[in-house]
Amino acid sequence: MNDRFSPISITRLFSIIEKEYFSKKEIFGIPEQLFFNPQNHESLKTEHFYQPLETPIGLAAGPHTQMAQNIISSWLCGARYMELKTVQTLDELDVSKPCIDMQDEGYNCEWSQELKIHESFDEYLNAWIIIHLLNHKFGRTSGKEIGTIFNMSVGYNMEGILNDNIQWFFSKMQNCKAEKEIKIKGLVPFYPEIAKIDIPDCISNNITLSTMHGCPPEEIEKIANYLISEKKLHTVIKLNPTLLGSEKLKYILNKTLNFDTIVPEIAFEHDLKYDDALKIIKTLTENAKINNVFFGIKLTNTLESENNKTIFPAKEKMMYMSGRALHPISINLAAKLQTEFNGSLNISFSAGADCFNISEILNSGLSPVTVCSDILKPGGYGRLKQYIESIKNKTKAENSVKHLNAYAEKVLDDKAYVKPLFHNPSIKTDRELNYFDCIHAPCVDNCPTNQDIPDYLYYASKGNFDKAFEVIMKKNPFPTVLGLVCNHLCQTKCTRINYDNSILIRDVKLAIAENASPNFDVKLLPSNGLKVAIIGAGPSGLAAAYFLKIAGFVVNVYETKNIAGGMISHAIPAFRIKNESILKDVERIKNLGVKIHYETKISQTSFEQLRTSNNYVYVAVGAQEFQKLGIEGESVNGVIDAFTFLYGTKNNKNFELGKKVAIIGGGNTAMDVARTANRIVGPNGKVIVVYRRTMNEMPADKEEIVALLHEGIEIIELTAPEKIKSENNKVVSLICSKMILADLDKKGRAIPIKVPNSEFEIAVDTIIPAIGQSINIDFVEKDLKIVNQSTGETELKNVFIGGDASRGAATIIKAVADGRKVADAIIKSANLDFDFNPVVEAKNLSYSDCILKKSERVKGIEIEETKITERGGFDLVVKPLTKEQAIEEAARCMNCNDVCSVCVTVCPNRANYTYQIEPVNIQLKKVIKKDEEIIVENDIIFKVEQQFQVINIKDFCNECGNCTTFCPTNGEPYKDKPNFYLNIKSFNEAESGYYLSKLETSTVLIHKNKKVLKTLTLENDEYTYETEQFRAKFEKENFEFKTIEFLTPCVKQVHFNNAAEMSVLINAAEFLYI
Repeated sequence: MNDRFSPISITRLFSIIEKEYFSKKEIFGIPEQLFFNPQNHESLKTEHFYQPLETPIGLAAGPHTQMAQNIISSWLCGARYMELKTVQTLDELDVSKPCIDMQDEGYNCEWSQELKIHESFDEYLNAWIIIHLLNHKFGRTSGKEIGTIFNMSVGYNMEGILNDNIQWFFSKMQNCKAEKEIKIKGLVPFYPEIAKIDIPDCISNNITLSTMHGCPPEEIEKIANYLISEKKLHTVIKLNPTLLGSEKLKYILNKTLNFDTIVPEIAFEHDLKYDDALKIIKTLTENAKINNVFFGIKLTNTLESENNKTIFPAKEKMMYMSGRALHPISINLAAKLQTEFNGSLNISFSAGADCFNISEILNSGLSPVTVCSDILKPGGYGRLKQYIESIKNKTKAENSVKHLNAYAEKVLDDKAYVKPLFHNPSIKTDRELNYFDCIHAPCVDNCPTNQDIPDYLYYASKGNFDKAFEVIMKKNPFPTVLGLVCNHLCQTKCTRINYDNSILIRDVKLAIAENASPNFDVKLLPSNGLKVAIIGAGPSGLAAAYFLKIAGFVVNVYETKNIAGGMISHAIPAFRIKNESILKDVERIKNLGVKIHYETKISQTSFEQLRTSNNYVYVAVGAQEFQKLGIEGESVNGVIDAFTFLYGTKNNKNFELGKKVAIIGGGNTAMDVARTANRIVGPNGKVIVVYRRTMNEMPADKEEIVALLHEGIEIIELTAPEKIKSENNKVVSLICSKMILADLDKKGRAIPIKVPNSEFEIAVDTIIPAIGQSINIDFVEKDLKIVNQSTGETELKNVFIGGDASRGAATIIKAVADGRKVADAIIKSANLDFDFNPVVEAKNLSYSDCILKKSERVKGIEIEETKITERGGFDLVVKPLTKEQAIEEAARCMNCNDVCSVCVTVCPNRANYTYQIEPVNIQLKKVIKKDEEIIVENDIIFKVEQQFQVINIKDFCNECGNCTTFCPTNGEPYKDKPNFYLNIKSFNEAESGYYLSKLETSTVLIHKNKKVLKTLTLENDEYTYETEQFRAKFEKENFEFKTIEFLTPCVKQVHFNNAAEMSVLINAAEFLYI
């Protein structure tokens, strides 16, 4: 694919703006409600370079400031200080792609412009003119002063700066009169008033110097002096965060903030040293005074670090860090420098600025503040609105230097900048990304039961807990249980992760279950006379029973124990879930008429009887047999089976564990055992977890591992048990070996290998192995072989298997999902009509409503937990949300099932474009040529069901990869969405893509695929579809053929899938073409 920009003319650019604004009240996909109006924010006005600024907020030199549409978009949203993308004399560089990784802290592997210098100037001039035009159009201000500064950025050495092309750039940026007048003349037919607008010939009289990492101090000083003395430019030099010094920087980054970024020592060796920086600043400050120009410094550049990720090409040995990890570093450097100069320095700032810290930065005397990383995340330019809101009513600090120093200390303790344990903010799922209909909430994708999470959150946010409960119960009959102990994979894919923090979906679910009416009425379908026997009253068996009973089946459940619930009832500790909560869900199922036969063990004989007396059988037994360690000494006293321990503890059995307990394993059960044992041994005892891999490979839920660590339990990683030593048949110690991790196994987990001669001994009183659970289905002669994975159907007729019985020990939600899956299969097998989907009302949200919500960061409620010091007993650790908290938390949902457009908001170049359609449902025909006869037959039904769709404008796209990072599918929007070209030249050079041609009486959409052309022409409400082999005319509304013509004898059959796609796309780009 082509990763080069293909700029468009200023008239084309303004035409797009005008059409979008007139028809949709948005520009470049940004709704008018996000536009900044300076007349409502007089208090924000300031100045820089002795020039007025309407706000102290701007954009850092980077991806947001190299194309005209980028700069215009930022201006619309309130940015007024534009650090233009750095230009250098070498302007035909090959930039590695992808070049941006903003998943959490930011990284990039590109620095300067990707356009030639004359193209960069042209883009800056286009933006300059159109900003003045829009300022006039919106009636913002009059006269030359629009409160906006364009700041040049040049690099990277003296030799390059003196070259002709950079000198030409300087002269044009300071006097663009000739080029400006030509462009204005071209715009007059589109906006006649432009002839009356006083647009200055000088785009910029100020500059920020950006030098290469490793540039000698004397070179930096030489260039800056040249810019000040010779060019008479207001001058800023950009400094690197390495000025803080290796020891302090690494301590902050790697120790305090917990980031694993590797900053090589060479970065400190070849970058400017602190003492040299002080000398340069003093010299340049004096020189600026002499030349009557402004001098300041910019903090900071990105941080050079080793490329230890998989995003960028391996040839890029270094990558450059930005974003939240850089913020405390750069603030501390600012405090150090400003203190050194007694507060006299002019410092502009850019390092992890966002809506939550912008007022602190400004109160620290750092201004203007430019942003980049933050608005490369979902919400994009729209996030700037919250910056404005954050500072509009803030009072200024009396002593900015004092405030800066205080903030520098405070920011090191702010958890907003600390990388949490097991932090993985990616919301990408396994779902395919298609041409059309890509909107689907990733939380739903990641839930094994595919619960309708956005819908029940919507009702909860309105306080309608009864309707929210109804939605949940359509797919999940365990709302209370799963509101407490679900591993909530949904939350790991919540879109809010890329804004602030995940919605507390599980906790809201519990609040819904607790606040909904206790008289929930489930409407049962009439009895169908069919009988189902379910073996096992765990979550999977009971879930299937619930759905089958509603569908009209007679359901009998057979349970070995004297209580239902499986491992939930028998093993999960009371500090995670109380029996009353389990009983609430179980009783609801029983009250439907499901009969549970307790203390009933199924034998081979009784199994065959069940098969004979029932129409269907579902085997849903749990995994309640724990595996042995298989090492010497495990039969001695003091070695306790994990299930025996957990079951006994839940039933008030006292265990004498001694003072030191070792738990072996890394799953959820091991975590439950360890936390339970820790409560029994008390503060004078010690519990350790022995695991043969590292914490990162532990299969336990990450929050359970974190809870275990918080409770003071030590995890001994890369350690495997070898032998249990005993005296008088009682455990005294555990002999272990150290392990190293080698290649990955089939499941993608690192294989642990024993380190020779690494044995060591751990003194213990009790050992509780929890290394895995096994299934014992002894009522069939041989293993039940599954013949259909999607239904759980086995080789035995009408016998299904699911839950732990089919896959081994797994999560509760997976068990419930299997129960629903099997119930669905049985219902379909019986040819019954049953719908698992809830009936929900239309939210009536407009596109702009959704984009506004997707532009705002709202931190969630912090879960209240029992204090660590008070966890000696078995009270619940996690406190439930109040009704009011649940409403507030649910309201943070961004309705990802209604509108996505994440790829649109994160694109700095506005290359991804949302368009709106009416849903399409067409019965396509296929044409068959048989001898001389043409036969028309029904083909597939072509559907496009969603209102909002996305295309990629290839001329604006440099394939930076940012949309791939944040797209909640497994796809890459810039590749997988239809690629449209605005320039015929770039289209002709492309291998594939679309181009729209608007003629006087018709519109033609041209599709190229590997150089092969197809066209769809719309004229007089008729389509003409033409390829090299075929031509057909058909009605626009129903695709009924009017004429059919084969152009080559070799083609015998034609399908019209591509024509149908083109009929949707022909209107997609209507505002993009003149």
